[in-house]
Amino acid sequence: MKKDIITLLITYTIIITNLYSQNQIVAEVNGEKITLKDISSKLLISNFNQTLQELIEEKLLLQEAKKRNINIPSSELKQFIDNIKKRFSSEEEFKKELKRINLTEKEYEQLIKNKLIADKTILTILNINITDEDAQKYYSSNPEQFKIPAALKLRQIFVLTEKEAQDLIFALEAGADFLKLASLKNSDENLKKSSGDLGYITKGMLVPEIEKEVFSTPKGKYTKPLKTGNGYSIIMVEDIREEKIIPFEDVKNIIKNSIINNIINSNRKNVIEDLKKSANIEIK
Repeated sequence: MKKDIITLLITYTIIITNLYSQNQIVAEVNGEKITLKDISSKLLISNFNQTLQELIEEKLLLQEAKKRNINIPSSELKQFIDNIKKRFSSEEEFKKELKRINLTEKEYEQLIKNKLIADKTILTILNINITDEDAQKYYSSNPEQFKIPAALKLRQIFVLTEKEAQDLIFALEAGADFLKLASLKNSDENLKKSSGDLGYITKGMLVPEIEKEVFSTPKGKYTKPLKTGNGYSIIMVEDIREEKIIPFEDVKNIIKNSIINNIINSNRKNVIEDLKKSANIEIK
């Protein structure tokens, strides 16, 4: 794996320096020149050193994990990887991404496993165990983070002239279907394709004068013609979603993981430094 990273960095540097003259000047500081070669050399060294340090730190943590018999259950590893896969549109897209970064599924699984073991080792060294009570305390202390604001589901018909807008109002008052008109009369092609669907809009997302009109419109009703951009809009309130609080049980595990990650990130450097004191590290 380390070899692959180093090869990638070297290849990247070669590509950059071959695309442009290595002596090409990219900046001057008080008359002293910085060339593309300076950048590529710095980039290679910086990334190499950073990656090497990260691998040394991971090795120290994995060795400590072995001493303490720390491991990750296969079910926990599978769940973590499954959650990552959910970010992709399909299993095939996930595999394409692995191929793009030149990793097999087995190699990727081992990387994830090493990370999870390293994180668990830090928590074990710190003797940290985040409970449901800890999560509940955070939940109660930060109510705004778990509030879903009230929102309106809107549809819009946009036309270029005030007369067109008034004609649409007459049609709507005569019983015409808003969605049908939105799919036929919209001057905006995207709105026409979606029958004017704007999705859910919360306060603060619209300009004040438009927001005032929209948020005072009852469900199932529409606004008068409103001047928007270079034309006029009629906006219908299709649905009203009331403000609600996300239940604690729905976010309990998310909160616990967030607390754990903050603890790990805050203490990782100190834990590594302590492990280095009793380690024999030799940079070749």
